[in-house]
Amino acid sequence: MNRTRVGLVGCGTIANIMHLPGVEAMREWGMVELVAVCDAVLEKARDAALRFDAHRHYGDLEAMLANESFDLLINNTPIPQHFPVTMAALKAGRHVYTQKPMSITVDEATTLIETARVQKRMLAVAPEHPVRPQVRAIRRAIDAGAIGKITFARVVSSHNGPETHDVPRDSTWFYKTGSSPILDLGVHGLSTITAILGPVRAVSCFSGRSRDVRVTTAGSFRGREIGVEIDDNSLLSLDFGEARFAFMDSTYCMPATLAPHLEIFGTEGTLAVVGVPGAGPLTSLHHFRSDTKEWREVPVPPAPPLRDLGVHHMVGCLREGTPLELTGERGRHLVEVMAAATLAAATGRTQSIATTF
Repeated sequence: MNRTRVGLVGCGTIANIMHLPGVEAMREWGMVELVAVCDAVLEKARDAALRFDAHRHYGDLEAMLANESFDLLINNTPIPQHFPVTMAALKAGRHVYTQKPMSITVDEATTLIETARVQKRMLAVAPEHPVRPQVRAIRRAIDAGAIGKITFARVVSSHNGPETHDVPRDSTWFYKTGSSPILDLGVHGLSTITAILGPVRAVSCFSGRSRDVRVTTAGSFRGREIGVEIDDNSLLSLDFGEARFAFMDSTYCMPATLAPHLEIFGTEGTLAVVGVPGAGPLTSLHHFRSDTKEWREVPVPPAPPLRDLGVHHMVGCLREGTPLELTGERGRHLVEVMAAATLAAATGRTQSIATTF
């Protein structure tokens, strides 16, 4: 089977810790070929090309689309660029995997979906949580009646701010208009819980700014002060219909927590995703049965040995013709819920959600 030819645009932190190592792993497995990389800062593109053995590098996306022959573009640009970059690639006849969110507005998301349909190209949208083995195991357990009828869930989708991470990045833009913890972090929690409970019907939200100034405490920009222009502390309430609700934090205000990452409560038990002590980001899935009053760990099949499960899933779909789970419709639903949460906080009114997937 021919390798999927890949181009990547946006050679920042996420590309270097997730997408490019993922492409490298898939290349070793005979799945892909890295044709070219692109970044507005040409030096970043050159360094990425050298490190990950891309054939060529560019400082301009139009030039890469015009001069290189490849099948799939990985869009890892900043949030405001997701829509125009994806649109340009689709119109140039490329399949696209875009980082989250796929766009800023629902109308933009719909335009991308329709463009992909007309061009007969595949459009996939991060985050990759619906294809994670653990999320699939939770869905299977619920479908099998393991905890009865779902009543509510608690979702943790926060950390202590990007300026605390030891990465070579200026985190200022995270705190400027156009960004928010909901777009940056909440999208992960929303992707996970909607993969389990289905589309959101309505959302309400409390939101505010906890600090006016942040100080970078790690990485090469240590000591840099950041003026905070956005709400950094948001709490969402989600209505999934049929008296099924979820509470989700989406903040840059969580230094640490001992709470489960995710808890789902039902009439006959509980499912909980908890951190594995001493194992960093690893988690395990546990099931409490109301009849026996006992907890047991639920076995979860191992994931492929790479972080980039989203692109891995899309490449598999392209090569094998299997159904895409990380669809544009799913990504559009997340866009609407996030925008509606911001509006709900501003107006103090619960917002209905129209899209589904």
